[in-house]
Formats: sequence, structure tokens, C-alpha cells
Amino acid sequence: MQEEILQQLQKNPHLNLPVTGFFENYPLENVIKNGESMILTGTSDYTWAYLAVPDEEEMGALLQEFDFRSLYFANVEEWMIPHLTQNHRIEWRLSTHRYYLPADAIVDPPNNHCKPLGLGDVPYIFENSPYKDYTSQPYIRERIEKDISAGIWLEDVLAGWGLTHDDSSLGFLNVLAQYRGQGFGETIFRSLIQSKREKGKSVFVNVEPHNKQSINLLTKLGLVFDRQVSWLKLV
Repeated sequence: MQEEILQQLQKNPHLNLPVTGFFENYPLENVIKNGESMILTGTSDYTWAYLAVPDEEEMGALLQEFDFRSLYFANVEEWMIPHLTQNHRIEWRLSTHRYYLPADAIVDPPNNHCKPLGLGDVPYIFENSPYKDYTSQPYIRERIEKDISAGIWLEDVLAGWGLTHDDSSLGFLNVLAQYRGQGFGETIFRSLIQSKREKGKSVFVNVEPHNKQSINLLTKLGLVFDRQVSWLKLV
């Protein structure tokens, strides 16, 4: 069944980039359909309800059948918010801009040697991550085990790294402060893009709108803006 659902998601590939990515990594626990629209649930750090909804008219019936079995929602577009909050309020929300790499975009390979991260790097990455409040060592370990990663070592010091999120988007890019300004972030990103393309996978990134430095890097590498999406927790 999961393979069939993944094929259906490809009918609207840009809308469903994170949905496809997530369910290529995690088992599909439940799916509710209405016309061309679906709510799909699966568990990583939380049990997420991913919205694959191209038609607003189908949203109400979907949510009624879903009955808010999970209060964690992903791939949420702005027009969906009033539907989700008719009988609930938002406890927290992370809004990002999605950028994707067109299939015909040419991206040069990295000019420095990057290597995949190992499980022994997990504690170091966690301790030096600017996202410590939003992640955990088990999650970092899982991402290294399940998907691509890249790191740059300088004199046996891990100076910078990048991973993927549970939806297969590129992220967790970090270069230690003393090594910034040398192009290592771009090198890591080029390495991640190369690895994704070698596996025949889509390349996309979710970035907070105020992160102009990352957005400038993404556009430099040929990624283009797609849409604003949110992750949110309801109560």
C-alpha cells in the first residue's frame, strides 16, 4: 500500500516533496483520502499528520474523518490554517520557505573533500549545534543512519556539517564560528546535492524567511522558491 501511495503523491510532486520524503523514510501508519487529497500519518520524533491537499474543497471532509487523531501537522499551507483552527488553537508553529532544485539545474561538485558523518560524531554535532533546543542525539543518529550527510574535517576537527531532516530535506547546516567565511557551508551543500542526485532523489530545503544568508546561498546554487509551509502543534 505504501508504494501505491508514494506513486499517487508523484501526481503533484512539488506540493508533496516533504510528504514523499517522509514516507520514503518512515512507515505509513494511516491514510485518509477524499478525491485527490490525503492526510497521511507516520512517526519520527512525533506522530505527524502530513497534508497532501491540492483542493481546498476537500479539506473539511478530510479533517472530519481524521478527527484530529494527531495534533502535529506538517506541510501546512497558509490557507489551511483556518480549517485546522476551527476547534483548536496553535500551541507552536514553525513557518518556512521551501526552495527546490530543478532537475535541469547544473550544480558543480564541491571543491573541498567532504566525507559522510559517522555515528561517533553524534555527541559532538549535538553539543555544537545551534539547534540543540529543537533536536536530540537520537534524532541526529537516526538521520545519519537513514540518509545522506557531509562533513569537513580540518586537522582532525569536524569544522562543519550538514544532514537531512526526517522529510529528506537538506538541513542542519552548521560551520563552527572560527571556520566561517571560507566557503565551507557552500562546499557542504554542494556535497549534499551531489549525494542526493546520485541517489536519484529530489533536492529541497525549508528555510526560515529571515535567514537571508542561507537563502542567498540556495539561490546561488540554483534552487528556486516554491511556497511557504509550516509545521504546527495544536491544542
